[in-house]
Amino acid sequence: MTFSLDLTKPLSRFGLALNLTLLSVVFYALSTASFHYMTERLPHGEVAQKIAEVSRKSEEAAFSKAKAAAKGKVFDEKIAREQAKVAAEAEVKKQEEEIHHHAVSGWAPFAVFLLILSAVFFAGFLSVTVQRRANDAGFQGLWLFVHHLGAWSLAGYIAFYPFLAHHDLRKAWMPAFIAGLVLLLPVFVAGEGHGDHDDDHGHAH
Repeated sequence: MTFSLDLTKPLSRFGLALNLTLLSVVFYALSTASFHYMTERLPHGEVAQKIAEVSRKSEEAAFSKAKAAAKGKVFDEKIAREQAKVAAEAEVKKQEEEIHHHAVSGWAPFAVFLLILSAVFFAGFLSVTVQRRANDAGFQGLWLFVHHLGAWSLAGYIAFYPFLAHHDLRKAWMPAFIAGLVLLLPVFVAGEGHGDHDDDHGHAH
């Protein structure tokens, strides 16, 4: 029932359900945390820095323009600075969306890469669990491919759920989740303790 990478250890139906639940929670949390970090935390810092830079440059440009326009007339630096700040805020508002989009798109490949890693490790650990259950149930041949395909399909959907939710693609990829459950159904409902133990008897002779 406990989590193990030893394929020779049998696993009950309840053990498979427990391992699947724990792995789903752990890797969903990892995927969510990494996706949030790459699409929110890191871009937010970059956006703030870029906005500050645009604001400073716009303010200096507006102030220099106002000073040059005075041409020897009485020049109130304080009022000019305030007007320059207002002009800079307007310029920042025009560029803010583009700045944010550029920052997010810059980190997007790294976010997807982390999700791929999460999906691969999740599927790998789940495949070990499914294999232990399949061995205990006595499944062989094509059934093993079916069960592992279900494990990878399920793991992929759960690991990429934050990405799918962000892009509103959950319903479009829901068939992958359902297919994973269906392909794992035989190994869930199969009997227990039906694995081939003839090798142990063979060594005794």
